Amino acid sequence: MTNKKNKNQDGLSGNWKKLAPRSSRRPASKAAFRKRVLGLTKIFSLIVVLCLMGVIVHFFQERSQPHSGPLDITGPGVPVSKLMFVSDGVLHKSWFQNWFGPLRNRTLMDLDIEKIQKELKNEPQVSFARVTRQFPSTLKVELKEQKPILRLCLRTKKKGEQTWLVSSDGSLYQGTCYSNASLVHLPFLSINPSLLASNPDGEGYAKLDGISAVAPLLELARREYPGFYQNWKIVSYQRPHDSDPGAHIHIKSGKVRNLRFAPQDFAAQLRRLKYLLMESDFRRTSVIESIDLSHDRSVFAKLNPS
Repeated sequence: MTNKKNKNQDGLSGNWKKLAPRSSRRPASKAAFRKRVLGLTKIFSLIVVLCLMGVIVHFFQERSQPHSGPLDITGPGVPVSKLMFVSDGVLHKSWFQNWFGPLRNRTLMDLDIEKIQKELKNEPQVSFARVTRQFPSTLKVELKEQKPILRLCLRTKKKGEQTWLVSSDGSLYQGTCYSNASLVHLPFLSINPSLLASNPDGEGYAKLDGISAVAPLLELARREYPGFYQNWKIVSYQRPHDSDPGAHIHIKSGKVRNLRFAPQDFAAQLRRLKYLLMESDFRRTSVIESIDLSHDRSVFAKLNPS
């Protein structure tokens, strides 16, 4: 059985949807199209004009108002109320407060931590510095200081005689906060003036290269032979980094007027000196003219002062 489609009188299909007229979004004429384009252009031009006006108003507002600085997202600061100061030497909290000045009502964020740290490191007596913030209101300063092993007296026309301290790396600085008792036991350094070089800025002196070779002798004597070390008065050196027979370290002391060390194997030379001074002839002599330990195992000594 077949189904027959119903047709109207004109023979067309009975589906009414096919009879709906097809619409088009295009304007019916060129005049309508131009009108639509003109309307869109006016809207776009209005938007552009409004944006330009906003930019101009914002520009003049910025010019008329003072600059308020970067945006602070940390919230209201609390004035620094505590200073933590830690040092492995003689410098103390009062020294830092005098060096830096009063904190007054400044907050942690008001302080230029990197600048403070850099300037502390530039202090000749300071070998290491670290400055940190501990919120909400604590400033922490940590220092490591140079350790003096010698004193050096220098005289200039402008400043007269001054005592400088010499550290184990050869740095020269005028110490602060040291007591007389902490320095009186340090031997003096005798040096050829030609070895002293001023810093480029004219403040202070450059490092003494030879001290790094002499320092192990002084540190070993101070640690293990304090009786010898306390008696040493003046230290000088000639080519301490060389190994030729002329390279030596010379020490003047109260017991031995002239001590001479080779610039290596200090432990062995100090042991030989100890055994030598324990012998009866040396013990009975109040002042010994010279002892030369710089010739390997051979020791040359002169008991009686000339």
